[in-house]
Amino acid sequence: MNEINDVKLTDKTNKNSAFSKVKKILIGVVVATITGAALYGAGWLQARSQFSSNDEKIQLESELQQTKEQLITAENRAYLMEARGDLYDTTVNLDLRNFGVANSRLEQAGAALGKVKDVNGSLNMTKIKELQQVLSKKNINVAVNLEQQRNTVLSYINVLNQLIPAEENLTVPAPSESPNQ
Repeated sequence: MNEINDVKLTDKTNKNSAFSKVKKILIGVVVATITGAALYGAGWLQARSQFSSNDEKIQLESELQQTKEQLITAENRAYLMEARGDLYDTTVNLDLRNFGVANSRLEQAGAALGKVKDVNGSLNMTKIKELQQVLSKKNINVAVNLEQQRNTVLSYINVLNQLIPAEENLTVPAPSESPNQ
């Protein structure tokens, strides 16, 4: 009878051990599936964040390019305004009979025009270069009629005024809070 009990116990242990092996395999498959899904999700999130950073990078590069163009536009306007101021100073120095200073102001106006760079085609660079060449060749003399020379310089100012773009894109920054308030 002992042998019968031993056979029954052995059958039970074999059944429990077979069930235990199947259970372990199923648990392993479930754990592997969950781990695989987690790793897939982590990889997807990482790739998605890289795409987001690439989109942001492209947007930032575009904004940087626009800012550079705005900076060059502002610099060009400053150079043109500087040249105009130098030409006005030339007329004042002519009236005051300061011929050397008037000539140096003409040279400075020409130098300011030489710094202008057109990046977006909004300036008439041909006319600006022509005016720069005329200014570099112009020499104010004491013996010549001063009124005629003054009118010539004023005509340069009129030409320059037509070459300076409108101030439509210039914005005035909002005043910050003053420390005294």
